[in-house]
Amino acid sequence: MRAQQLILLVVLALSAAASVASAEPYLMVRTGAKCSACHTNQTGGGKRTAFAHIHGHDILSDLDLLPIPPGVHPFNGEINQYLSLGGDLRVRNTTVFQDKPGRNGLVPDNKAFRRDVLSNSTAVNEALAYLQVDLWPDLVTAYFDEDFTSGANNREAFGMIRGFLPWDTYVKAGRMFPAFGLRVQDDQAFIRARSGYTFQNPDEGGEIGIQPGPFFFATTVTNGSKSIAGPKDVQATFNGYGVFEDVPIVRSVTAGGSFARQSNKRNVSAFYAGSNLWRFTYLGELDVINDRQLSTRTQRDKFASYGELDFLVFDWLNLRGVFEFVKVSRDRDQTRYVIGAEPFINRVIQPRILYRINNGVRGRPQDNQDELWLELHLFL
Repeated sequence: MRAQQLILLVVLALSAAASVASAEPYLMVRTGAKCSACHTNQTGGGKRTAFAHIHGHDILSDLDLLPIPPGVHPFNGEINQYLSLGGDLRVRNTTVFQDKPGRNGLVPDNKAFRRDVLSNSTAVNEALAYLQVDLWPDLVTAYFDEDFTSGANNREAFGMIRGFLPWDTYVKAGRMFPAFGLRVQDDQAFIRARSGYTFQNPDEGGEIGIQPGPFFFATTVTNGSKSIAGPKDVQATFNGYGVFEDVPIVRSVTAGGSFARQSNKRNVSAFYAGSNLWRFTYLGELDVINDRQLSTRTQRDKFASYGELDFLVFDWLNLRGVFEFVKVSRDRDQTRYVIGAEPFINRVIQPRILYRINNGVRGRPQDNQDELWLELHLFL
């Protein structure tokens, strides 16, 4: 049974038709560009910039196979010099595999493939719309990020001023995602979920950042989670990294670190880096979690790690492998492995296939499952 599942997985991975990925961290490492080059939000994520649209083919090396009539160009989101739009739509089919519990109610752990299909479902996993209003182009911007996945929910709404100081300094205020760590797309990744910085928990406050040469530094001060910080406390984060090109042997090196004071009883530090060699791109992050809250005494996260290896089989086909680990007190550690394929066909469509292996608390069915994701991503 395991051999059959492995063969099926490989066939699906190699036959998935596809295209362009959102600007995830591995693309930043592969191209040697900062997050701010491709996203209106200087710390990454959300609406793409004109640079990302103009150079999309060069960044992704897509096949551009769709039969587009001559003279017809994809919509780049620009209405006029003051107004532009963007969006992300992800539709995912998820199949969950889990062994049947034994007489003791437990399932085997530390397994790569499981026999039984627990569930299969298709859902709109993400439906986002972005609006950028350049009140004064290149100087004053109003930005909105709305989530329509289940109803309407505002993720980001801020004003940003830039260009008035050297080093491409910017200041923004409003609702935003605090600057912290690598912004991997998966909110369930341990470095995102356990640190508390996902694309589901924006906060109100202000941010200032500078970008001298190959470096980027930003600090965000926000209200913070009142369940953690209390009604009189605030949250402060710092993120800084450098992107160095033309490094001997490798094309570029990215390295940085983050620190977040979430309350007087909890702080998180992150250290991350990435580089590339030949057709390989590799990156990783280690989060050290210092949690002294009474509510977490019986089960505390100590550190979370993330490692990713991408292999460009052809210019248009990316294979991905991920390893994750989170250290939890009382022997409640969890590990996760992901393998997948992301072919690039054009600049507005990205199908992908991922297989995720979850191994967690010994014998607990919900912590020891496998997942097969078939996802279609449309974006502009």
